[in-house]
Amino acid sequence: MLKENNTADHAPSPHVPSPWDDFDGLAYYYQYRPEYPSAVPEQLRVMLGASTGGTVVEVGAGTGLFTRCISNALGPAYRIMALEPNKDMRRHAASQTPDGMPVAYMDGVAENLPVADHSVQLLTAANAVHRFNRPVFYQEADRVLMATGLLALVQYKPFERGSAFASDFLSAIEDALPTYRRHRHSKPEGGYAEIDISGELKRLSAFQDVEMKAFVYDEQINLETFMRRALSFTIVQKAVVATGCSRLMAQLYEVFDRHANKKRLAAMPYEAEMITARRVDQGQS
Repeated sequence: MLKENNTADHAPSPHVPSPWDDFDGLAYYYQYRPEYPSAVPEQLRVMLGASTGGTVVEVGAGTGLFTRCISNALGPAYRIMALEPNKDMRRHAASQTPDGMPVAYMDGVAENLPVADHSVQLLTAANAVHRFNRPVFYQEADRVLMATGLLALVQYKPFERGSAFASDFLSAIEDALPTYRRHRHSKPEGGYAEIDISGELKRLSAFQDVEMKAFVYDEQINLETFMRRALSFTIVQKAVVATGCSRLMAQLYEVFDRHANKKRLAAMPYEAEMITARRVDQGQS
């Protein structure tokens, strides 16, 4: 693994209140989060085509869960710059990344990417784009991506269609936070909203070939994984603040108990959604 580098031509994120402060102290719980389905990075490798290597930038890398996933799929010819403004997350990511993996974790934000113009083959973010100032981020994407370079934005969420377990879990959060509704995302300025990434990209002349692919998968999880995974999500942390930890944990315990089998395992389904777009080659447009 490459060492963290804060000496690039940009300043570390200032210590002022930001959306990333929500992640302070959550790195421990991220080890209980589900892995991304292998189909996601495999699809990215296919979309990179005949490319034999280059630069990948991931924004909002967190503890490096998706970073390591795409590095394993793309191979050592692709150098990954993983930007994460939360120091605790970066420290945990570095500790979990094998030596020799071509990844550099750096302090950085989506609205000011510390890379040269038109130098990036793949720009990606996983479970993070809803926290960006997206109009500014899209401008940065247009600046840093090579001609026909790939933008890939990934989100995953509990998939309640046909799953009473997932639906009951989401209902418990809705009960704790009256202003929240399932599948809404936290806004940088506060509150919650649904977002339409595909629609936003389709309205921009800088991008073409906007596509969305969805991958549904599930995991058999035990009580400990369920409870600690729940605490890794900032929306659950907000519910804890609103209702008290013991009350919410008791509700979640009841949800798990209702759906666990005789082996004390329950199947939690997830849907991973990947939206991709290519930067328009301005020389050909």
